[in-house]
Amino acid sequence: MKSNFLTPLTLLSICLVWSCQPAKNEEQPIQAAKGFCLSADFKNQIKIDSIQKQTVFEQIALNGVIQYDQDELAALKSPIPGIVQSVSVKMGDYVEKGQILVSLKGTSVNDLGKELRELENSKRLTESKLLSLRTLLKDGMASQRELEEMESELKAVQIGIRHVKANMSLLNGSSENGVFYIRAPKAGYIVDKKVSPGMTVGDDADLLSVSKLNEVWVSVNIYANNLPFVKNGAPVKITTLAYKGETFDGYIDQVANFFDPEERVVKARVKLLNKDLRLKPGMSVDVLVEKAVSGQEERMLAIPKDAIILHNNQNFVVRYKNDCDLSVKAVDIVAENETYAFVKSGVAEGDQVLTENELIVFDELINR
Repeated sequence: MKSNFLTPLTLLSICLVWSCQPAKNEEQPIQAAKGFCLSADFKNQIKIDSIQKQTVFEQIALNGVIQYDQDELAALKSPIPGIVQSVSVKMGDYVEKGQILVSLKGTSVNDLGKELRELENSKRLTESKLLSLRTLLKDGMASQRELEEMESELKAVQIGIRHVKANMSLLNGSSENGVFYIRAPKAGYIVDKKVSPGMTVGDDADLLSVSKLNEVWVSVNIYANNLPFVKNGAPVKITTLAYKGETFDGYIDQVANFFDPEERVVKARVKLLNKDLRLKPGMSVDVLVEKAVSGQEERMLAIPKDAIILHNNQNFVVRYKNDCDLSVKAVDIVAENETYAFVKSGVAEGDQVLTENELIVFDELINR
């Protein structure tokens, strides 16, 4: 709601943006012509909204914080103790599934590499012995039983090699340098990072977290006096200082069944589509929850609050029909909330009203 204060400077600016009749001589005061119209330049500086009938409701204003979707979160931990050799990502980076994020030098990988090399040496030696036994068997200098025992020994070595290679593949290890690679399990953004090169990490240590951000959560604080009015599934509107004048629509997805003893609030969760990734985890927001007004279940004319002008203790709006047909209308507000003022008369459903720079137009109209 805006109050009207008319100043000479305002009148001068009005004449600059309205089409005015030329003065008959330079000594006459500048006046707006009858039947003036919005200039093309000034029209780009106004906003117009329509009046619609809505059920009268109040809005409860709560505070909240943007969080990433925990259902889409992949927390990566170190499966082995070791030393971090490299970290190839930063906070906020987008990663593809399978992309290498962290490399660890770990004794577990070194042990597997050593075991693999020993088994491969044993395999070559066993194959050489088996070849010699087959030659000796032809010459009658070795038995069939000795040959079968050597073949069984070779099979055991081959099984051992496959087992070690399978373990190394599971650990993304390299037998050449004993390095363990941690890869992204899914495509998404790095939303948490607790590791840097040179760090020594233990088994199961937290390293990174990856999450998608096309849908985010809002953690909402509900105080005891507002708890009866916040229900699962209730529609909400989210606003933030980062995007002044814009609202984001969501709904209450979950209300906790316990009271937080430290913050003395009940936590609720809002699910919100995050188009163009504009909402960032950690961003503070205001959460407006609709609450029906007792005794006002009827539908009334809802005027955007930005359109209301307070002048001489009376509320007005500037109605727009076309660029050359604008008028001031008095309205009596029956109820209001953070977004709308509800009225019964003065305007009609479908009427259009100015919601930005309407004070300049209002001053011109009442002072013609």
